[in-house]
Amino acid sequence: MASYYGSEKGTIKVSGLDKVRGNNNFFTGVEDEVNLYLDPFVTGYAYIYWVELPGWFEKDADLKNFKELTQKNFRSFQGVSGIELNTAQHQTGFGAREINVPTGISPMSSDFTISHKEYSGGVMRKLYQKWVCMVRDPRTNIALYPSLYKDDNGNNYEYGARNHTGQLLYIVVRPDAANANSSEGIVEYAALYHNVFPTNVPLDTLYNFEIGSQDSPTFDINFKGFVEIGPDVEDYAEKILREKILVTTATTKSEIGPDFTHFADIFGGMKDVNGVANIENYWDNSVMEEIKGNNEEK
Repeated sequence: MASYYGSEKGTIKVSGLDKVRGNNNFFTGVEDEVNLYLDPFVTGYAYIYWVELPGWFEKDADLKNFKELTQKNFRSFQGVSGIELNTAQHQTGFGAREINVPTGISPMSSDFTISHKEYSGGVMRKLYQKWVCMVRDPRTNIALYPSLYKDDNGNNYEYGARNHTGQLLYIVVRPDAANANSSEGIVEYAALYHNVFPTNVPLDTLYNFEIGSQDSPTFDINFKGFVEIGPDVEDYAEKILREKILVTTATTKSEIGPDFTHFADIFGGMKDVNGVANIENYWDNSVMEEIKGNNEEK
C-alpha cells in the first residue's frame, strides 16, 4: 500500500482546483461565490464495510449475521487521529537560540471505537460477546474456536491472528452519499484497518439497573487494528461503494444480483431484505419503478 504522499500522482479529485489557482480573490478575504469551484466540507455521512471476517463466522448460527447487522447499525465511529512530525532542538549563538529539526513522525492511532444501537434479545451484544469469548473463554482463558469449527475442507481452524481477526474499511463521503456515478467520486476520507478485533463486551452499559430510569441505550465496542490511509485506500473505497454498498443502478432484475440487498432497504417498503428472492416483490414497488425509469433516461 502506497504512503499517503509517497506517490507523484495527484490525490485531490476536485475538477475546479486549477481554476481556483488563478483566482486572486482569496487575497481579499472572500471566496468565489459566483463560480463555486469549491464546496465546504460537510460532516455526518459515513459507512463501514467488513472486507474480511474470520472464516468460522459463516459456520456459526449467530455470527453469520455479523457483517450485515454491524454495517447497517453503526451509530458512530471514533478514533481517527492526526499525524504529527516530531522535532528536536539544538541551540546556536551566544543567545542560545533554538533551532528545530525533524527527527521522526508519530503515526495515526490504530485503535478505534464503533457504537451500535441494541435490540431486544441482546442481538448486537451477543455477536460481539461470541467473537471475544471464542478468542478467549472467560472461564478457562482458552481459545475455543479452533476446536469448535471446521473449514470447508473439514479441518479444524488453526489458532492464529489470521483466523480470528478481520479487515474493516471506514469511508467518509459527501452528502450525496448514495451517488455511485460521480465522476470525481464521493469519498472524502477512507481508512483500511487490518488485524482488527474487538476488546470489550459492554455488559455494564446495557444491564445495570437504577429505579426510575428507563432508556434505550447505545453501546461502544473498542477495537485494535493496524491502519492504512492514502490514495490507494480511497480508490479502493470508491470501488467498494460502487460494487458492494451503492448497488442501486441496475435497470433490470437480472442485473441486480445478490449484492443489491446490501443497500436496497434504504428506500423502504421491503419487509425482508435477507434474501434475493424478495427482490422480485420489491421491484414492483413504486419507488423502485422510479429508480428504473431514471436509469433508463440516462
